[in-house]
Amino acid sequence: MSARIGPRSLSTPFCLLVALGIVVRSATAADFKINPPSVDAGEISLEDNSAVVAERGRSTDSSQAHFLELGYGVTEYWWTEVEGHLESGPDGLRFRTVDFENAVRLTRQSGYWPESAIFLEYDAPVIRSSPEGATVGALFREDLGPSLTTINLLFDREFGRNAAPGTQLIYTGLSVWRLLPEISPGVRFFGAPGRVANFDRLGAQDQRIGPALAGEIEIEGTGQFSYNVAYLVGLTPAAPRGTVVWGLEYDLRF
Repeated sequence: MSARIGPRSLSTPFCLLVALGIVVRSATAADFKINPPSVDAGEISLEDNSAVVAERGRSTDSSQAHFLELGYGVTEYWWTEVEGHLESGPDGLRFRTVDFENAVRLTRQSGYWPESAIFLEYDAPVIRSSPEGATVGALFREDLGPSLTTINLLFDREFGRNAAPGTQLIYTGLSVWRLLPEISPGVRFFGAPGRVANFDRLGAQDQRIGPALAGEIEIEGTGQFSYNVAYLVGLTPAAPRGTVVWGLEYDLRF
């Protein structure tokens, strides 16, 4: 379930970074998906969250990654999701892992304090060359007038075959100004500073930012289609010079 621009989705940019000293996983390809703290109970979602590197520069990031997902809002406090992860590598574009995600809402939005949830994920490899992975983190969302923001703060760790060393910090977010439900311009950002307690030097970190466009369209009698698309520019030599990122989601309501 990706971030949407509805009344409970994104808000004005805010700085909220929390230290979660928990061991988790480090992805070989950047996962730009932005998860919401909560969804409507009983909602079923079908999603495609993808990224394609347009200009590599010095980056060693995979040229493309795709996450095809099926999610369900179990209650207003808990959503769960299963996704298939395809990623390019020396052996081509392959189906790498099946990922299991859960989020449990901790707080509702109250004034300037955002809605928040704890996020848990396990990645099961489907080919021998892919490592297992685990993620734990925090999801934040706040609405202030027409400005909407969602931020994910995640700690990742791989383990098993071909696992990258250490616990990695990753953050990603989207902030838009809701001109119309169907068209909302904004900014999207992504950062991977490196291993917790031993961040890479600035030039070796993966930091990206760029313009974004998001929107949602109600489909009478069935649900809602939402989208977001962005072009991220690398801010450091380690990041690709350009990355096209998109998310497509169809929500079924019963």
